[in-house]
Amino acid sequence: MKKIVFVLVFIFCVFSIFAVDKEELFNLRKDFISTGIDVKVVILRSLSQSDDRNLVPVYQDAVEYVKNSYAILQNDERLLNIGIIAVTKLGELNEVKSSANIRYLFSTVENEDFQIACLKSLSKLVQKDSAFTDYLNSLYDAGLSDLISGKAFNVNLLTVYAEALGNFADPSSFDVLVKTLFYPVNDGLKDTVKTALNNISFNYFDEILAKTIQKNIQYIWTLYLLAKQNKRIDGAELGRISELVIDYGLKNLKGPDLEISENLIEETLPVLSVLKWSKASSQVNKFFYYAQGLRKTSPRGDELLMKIIDCMGNLGTIECSQNLSIFLGVLNSETEKTKQYSEPLMLSVITALRKLGDKTAFDYLLYVEYLNYSETVKQASRNAIEELKW
Repeated sequence: MKKIVFVLVFIFCVFSIFAVDKEELFNLRKDFISTGIDVKVVILRSLSQSDDRNLVPVYQDAVEYVKNSYAILQNDERLLNIGIIAVTKLGELNEVKSSANIRYLFSTVENEDFQIACLKSLSKLVQKDSAFTDYLNSLYDAGLSDLISGKAFNVNLLTVYAEALGNFADPSSFDVLVKTLFYPVNDGLKDTVKTALNNISFNYFDEILAKTIQKNIQYIWTLYLLAKQNKRIDGAELGRISELVIDYGLKNLKGPDLEISENLIEETLPVLSVLKWSKASSQVNKFFYYAQGLRKTSPRGDELLMKIIDCMGNLGTIECSQNLSIFLGVLNSETEKTKQYSEPLMLSVITALRKLGDKTAFDYLLYVEYLNYSETVKQASRNAIEELKW
């Protein structure tokens, strides 16, 4: 008993400050192996405060102890604590050689907290292993099926599955994970899945193209939102994808898919605007004409128009300049007749024309000065005229 007390005092006072040498490590391993399970727990808890890689053999001894004892002790809380501490530290210390033993425990020990600890470490230790990825894909798929069918399933465990698959980043996991986003599951799980999907290389353009043929607009919507968040996709590729999506949306502005098509197109506008993707000028202008028809019928007509106009101002095409100039002429006529106008909408059009700088807009901008607009609108028009290129 005195010897064990000495060992514990030594651990608390020395190992957390100094690196352990070979003789100390030998004695520590000997004491860990020979002592009872309760003291084993205390020793490991004490050691876990240190980041000394020299202690790896002790954690490996602990893993072996769990492997050899599980058949007898099963889910004894003390045994589980020993295992959780050991596999966690081996993961933190990046002990790759221990991954096989941790995988064995992950598939053997039937305790969710223990499995979570194993998987968190494995996600750091396992590199390219298609067999293990396939195994984890099947576990995630089965767990998701149980969850959406109403069966009891630990969402935390499913979340850790998703984290691990995201770290492994194997393309085979994409279809398994993306299904999650089509069901009303826990928001935390969905966020984890989105992060995981963004780590996986995937051909969004070809997949969305295939779904346009199948007319699966909900899947297109989901993939496009993922593509927008995916930092692996460069600007040129995202521009191609956005152009494909807006084109599909325009073709489906009717029937039961009308509202989601509007929303889908709206999602592309800020991307096309930031990228200054002039290749989509024709599609954006078609949506501009469509949105003009909503001004009198939809409460969000002006709001939608301003988003489109902002995008047009950044595309830099003659087509955008001409159509915005004509629209400003329409607004001027309405103001002249009714003495009423939307200042935000007017400023949006004038700002876009200033960015475009096309002299086509000159007469329409000049006429603003003679109508019943606010000084803010008139000054914006003067500023736009100064920016026109002659």
